Amino acid sequence: MPLYFQLARLLTEEIVKGHRSPGERLASEPEIGSRFRVSRPTVRLALQRLESEGLIARVKGRGTFIADSRERSWLLQSPEGFFHEEVERLGFAVSDTVLRAEVAQLPGWAAEALGLPENSHGTILERLRYVDGRVALHVSAFLPVHLAAAALSLRERGGSLYDRLEEREGIAVFGGRRTLEAAQAEPDIAGMLDIRPRTPLIFIQSVAWGGDLQPFHCFQTWLRTDRIRIEVQVAQSSGPPPRQATLRG
Repeated sequence: MPLYFQLARLLTEEIVKGHRSPGERLASEPEIGSRFRVSRPTVRLALQRLESEGLIARVKGRGTFIADSRERSWLLQSPEGFFHEEVERLGFAVSDTVLRAEVAQLPGWAAEALGLPENSHGTILERLRYVDGRVALHVSAFLPVHLAAAALSLRERGGSLYDRLEEREGIAVFGGRRTLEAAQAEPDIAGMLDIRPRTPLIFIQSVAWGGDLQPFHCFQTWLRTDRIRIEVQVAQSSGPPPRQATLRG
């Protein structure tokens, strides 16, 4: 068994059995290395493993701390479900940085998703979203021009786009479709999410429609799953069971 794996297991036992509190500072890499008589690269690999498991959080320039053990998850199929509502439901603070907010020509895929002609203009809202002060995802949202006032108001104060649309326009989500795939972080996304290029991410694309069954919002997001996990709930259908196929030779 590799040394770093053994060290990670020992540190995990100390954190869990020792009932270390969230926010409590962990010993430095040299201190851990001296205590267990292992090299600093071994310590670094062990800490990377603990961080990927959500047991610790490393803050640049400050040190390593015991992570909050509360589960962070995004219930992906929730109809209300942009991540703001899902994460706040679990008691975490959500904040954001607006990178772009304007009316401009929509990307081709967004115009098609919104049922608009090619080269149509629409509202573009690009943000970084944070959970308890730690960047978790980059999202680019697209809406028709007539919803610009509600969406662009998020430049002044952050919050949930869906809440703002309901407050100002009386629009609520009736349904939607989301697709999810694995992706590697391109350099620009990696820089914004504070990770290395080609780090694995989850890429999500979504479209939502209202009670009139007309699409009014679509988005693309790149998600750090070390900070927010994807959750999907499965339930038995209330309809009749599917017919069993019969193979004939």
